[in-house]
Amino acid sequence: MVNLLPFQRTNVLISEIDEFLDKVSEASMVLEQTVTQYLDTGQDDELDEKVEQVRAIEERADELRSNIFNVMYSEMLMPDSRGDVMDLLGHVDATLDDCVHVVAALAIERPSVPPEFADDCKAIMREVGKSIDVMLQGARAYFKEPRTVRDYVHKINFHEKEATTIGLRVGKAIFDSALPLESKRHLAEWVGRLRKAASRASDVGDQLVVFAVKRAI
Repeated sequence: MVNLLPFQRTNVLISEIDEFLDKVSEASMVLEQTVTQYLDTGQDDELDEKVEQVRAIEERADELRSNIFNVMYSEMLMPDSRGDVMDLLGHVDATLDDCVHVVAALAIERPSVPPEFADDCKAIMREVGKSIDVMLQGARAYFKEPRTVRDYVHKINFHEKEATTIGLRVGKAIFDSALPLESKRHLAEWVGRLRKAASRASDVGDQLVVFAVKRAI
């Protein structure tokens, strides 16, 4: 009789990886919701709750990642790509960390965003959300259809470039404005922190291309 246990355990592992990626998606959605609401209202009485929400998501994601690594090593699952999987999940997890940090920065620093910059900041946030969403689609494809990964990576890069273009325009406008210098620096730093998540997603996309080629061989 064929021993199906390794196959079954691999399916369980893939299920946990899917849940981990779901948590990163949740954190991204909370980030976009929080930033958009903050830009619309100027203040948000629910910011502290949002911080707790993304931290709870982060905690569950960390539990899943730890369990995934333990199972992969203890049960010798996916031995040929174990190192790549660990690196990939570690960098995806860093994107989740970026989401947590931006939400926390809003709650702690409460940056003042003049109305003339709000629409562009929302546009950056939309591109960040899209880049993370496509990154996660690419990560799922890596495990199920590695040959399709390239289809996602060029989309990640497109949204990252859009976020960068808008971010540079906003940064220039901020420093050309009549805001006090300290306010300019504070706002520009926050915009840069927001844009960083898209850059991280693009880095993950670069990894995905290499890892997917190795899996497809």
